[in-house]
Amino acid sequence: MTTTVPKRTLSVLMNALSSGVVPRRGLEYIAVGRKKETETFVSDLEDTAEGGGAFRFISGRFGNGKSFMIQMVRNYALDRGFVTMDADLSINRRLTGSKKEGLNTYMELIKTMAVKTRPDGGALEPMLEIVADGIIEDLKASDMEIDQDSVFKKLTKMTESMSAMQHYRDFIKMITSYCIDHASEKDDIPSVRWFKGEYDSKNEVKRDLEISLLINDENWYDMIKLWAGFSRSVGYKGLVVFIDEGIVLYKLQSKQSRQNNYERLLTIFNDIMQGRSSYLSMYVCGTPEFIEDQNRGLYSYGALRSRLTTGRYENGYDNYLGPVINLRPLTNEELFVLLRTVKGLHEQRYDYTSEIDDQKMETYLRSVIANSVSPSLLTPREVTRDLISLLDTLHQNPGLRFDNLIHGRKVTPDADPADDIIEGLDI
Repeated sequence: MTTTVPKRTLSVLMNALSSGVVPRRGLEYIAVGRKKETETFVSDLEDTAEGGGAFRFISGRFGNGKSFMIQMVRNYALDRGFVTMDADLSINRRLTGSKKEGLNTYMELIKTMAVKTRPDGGALEPMLEIVADGIIEDLKASDMEIDQDSVFKKLTKMTESMSAMQHYRDFIKMITSYCIDHASEKDDIPSVRWFKGEYDSKNEVKRDLEISLLINDENWYDMIKLWAGFSRSVGYKGLVVFIDEGIVLYKLQSKQSRQNNYERLLTIFNDIMQGRSSYLSMYVCGTPEFIEDQNRGLYSYGALRSRLTTGRYENGYDNYLGPVINLRPLTNEELFVLLRTVKGLHEQRYDYTSEIDDQKMETYLRSVIANSVSPSLLTPREVTRDLISLLDTLHQNPGLRFDNLIHGRKVTPDADPADDIIEGLDI
C-alpha cells in the first residue's frame, strides 16, 4: 500500500520526475536501494558532528542517481541540524579560473546555504539575524552598550575554537559589523555584500568596512572553512557542501585550466582528509570519465590518481568506505519496486486507480529493456520518466488500454536481456 504523501510534496515529486530532474523534497518516498551508500554518508555526518569531516567523490553515469543521492544526503543533513551548501559547476563556475570562476562557485554556495527552517536556500541572512538578535539581547540584559567592542568580545568568546583559522579576525569583524547595522535597523548592510562575495576590489571593501580582505578565487575555500566553524559555534552540527557536475572540469579544453582546477581540488581534498578543517564534509559528483580518464580526468593528475585509484585487494568488489563511491545500477528487484512506487504516487496525485497491475508492470519493464540499446545502460531517470508519460497518457485518454500503447513495440519476452532484468524479481 502506498504511503500517503502531502499534496504539495506529491505535486513536486511528480513534476520533477516527469521532467527527469531530482525533486528537492519528498525523496524519502521514492528511495530504493543505496543502503550501503547511505550508511557511509550517515557515518560521515556523525564524524562531521564530532569535529571531523569527509571528502568523497560520487561516481555514476548520467541519470544513474548521483544527484538523487546527494539530495537525499542533503535532506538528511538538514533534518539533523547541519548547514548545507550546494552548487552545480558550469563554464562560469569552477574551483578556480582567470575570470572569477572560483568566486562564482563560492557565491552560488552562499546563495544556496540552507538550514532546516530554510531548506530551499537563502539561509545566510536569517542565520546572521538570529546570532545578532541573541547577542543584542544578552548585552541589553547585562545593561551593556551595543557597540563594536562589546559585540566583538561576545563573538570572539562564542567562536574561541576558531581563533587559529585563516582570516578569522576579519570574518568576526564582519559578523560584528552586521550585528551593529542590524541593531540600528539598517536596510542595506555592507557586510552582507561582503559575505556574499559581491565586492569587486579591496579599495571598496576598505572604504565600506575598514578591512582589506577581499573574497576571491584564492581564498574562497578558507571562507567555507570559516562558515563551517561558525555554524558549529552558533548551534549547528557543522557544514556539508555538495558540488555536482564535475564533468564540467573534464570538458575544459585548456589542459592548464583542467590542471589548475584539479590542483585546487587536491588542495581541498588533502585539507579535509588530513584533518586541517573541522565540522566540514564535501561531496563532488561526476561521471566515471571525469574520475578515471587518464588523459583528461582526475587520473590525469598524478597526485589525485594516487589517492583515488582502487586498492589492489578490491578486485571488483564494492567499497563504500573509500574516497570514491561508485553508484552501482539498481538491481532488477529495486527497479521494479521503484516503478511500482511511482505508479502508486501517480494514482494518489490524480486520485484514480490505474489498470497496471504487477504483471503489466513486468510487461512494461520487458518492453523498456527490449527497446534499450543495452540493459546495462538503462537508468532510473529514463525508466521513471517514461512510466509517468505512459500513466499520463492512459489517465487522460480513458478509451486507451495499456496493451494498445505497449503493443507494437519490440517486446521480446523470451529475449535474454528482458529475461535478465526480470529474473529474480520478488513480485
